[in-house]
Amino acid sequence: MFPACALFQALRQRGHDVTIVTDVRGNAFCSDISEKAVFDTIRFSYKNLLGVGFYSLLAALKFFKMWNGKRPDVVIGFGGVFTVVPMLIAKMLGSMIVLYEQNSVLGKANKFLERFADMKLSSFRLDESWTIVPPIVRDEFICNPAPRYECGGIIRILVIGGSRGAASFSEIIPRALETLTPRERENIEIIQQSGETDDLKKVYENLGVKAELRPFLNRVGEIMLNSQLVICRSGASTLSELSATGRPAVLIPYPSAADNHQFHNAMYYKNKKAAWILEEKDGIADELGKILRQFLNNRELLKEASSRIMNVSIHSATDNFAKLIEQIRRCD
Repeated sequence: MFPACALFQALRQRGHDVTIVTDVRGNAFCSDISEKAVFDTIRFSYKNLLGVGFYSLLAALKFFKMWNGKRPDVVIGFGGVFTVVPMLIAKMLGSMIVLYEQNSVLGKANKFLERFADMKLSSFRLDESWTIVPPIVRDEFICNPAPRYECGGIIRILVIGGSRGAASFSEIIPRALETLTPRERENIEIIQQSGETDDLKKVYENLGVKAELRPFLNRVGEIMLNSQLVICRSGASTLSELSATGRPAVLIPYPSAADNHQFHNAMYYKNKKAAWILEEKDGIADELGKILRQFLNNRELLKEASSRIMNVSIHSATDNFAKLIEQIRRCD
């Protein structure tokens, strides 16, 4: 939803009539946008094919009613099972279809829809039929000129994981810090997204680590820019934000991600020597502790990773994406 909302704003600023179509889950990420249509969430299940079919038919009728009088020129899909029905209906009504794939593994919905697409854009190299474009990020992660990276003193670590990372990270990070000496821990500060703020704060206090804990992080872009290291999952949006800000990261892929796409996303950055990967399994805390000790003893590792992960083309990615949409409309 983050890239979709960023593109929405860019297209609106360029004078286009734009509407976001999403489900209840997606609506939580664009509550400040009024130009939208929100549908019930569809959860695909082979055990409930009849229910899925009935929902899809009902949704199709709603889309026909919504778009039949005012057919959109272009419909852009950002992946997910929800996009299948509206994209097919739009194609039937004669709209141009654009797909955007954020991940290094083509999602099931986009894989099904690509045969109907008029344009296919991706942030990773998929195959020759997909055009590579820089990933889209929110404005708060865009800095002009590009941000500088400094790591000469305390290493400030931003820990973000959302609902799929906060709980496990609250166990992994303290156990990793336990493997360091008290002197080493004095050179680390933590700012962490966690719902367990009271108990976790006591754990960090006992370890002698300065920590700021919040159940929700406002102005994540500003916090990321003021950090020297990020420990996080490897979803496409998070990786794009790291690239926009030039922050090195220890990536812990969500183990239950569809088609293990988070691991494949992370491998792209590891192969560039721009990040480190740890799989969430036994021994992860010890491995993380070893990596943190390396950083404390050799700050050049962080500086080099920062330069490799930085992608300045992201800073103009949203406007360039909007221009591509305008081009396909002119070619219609």
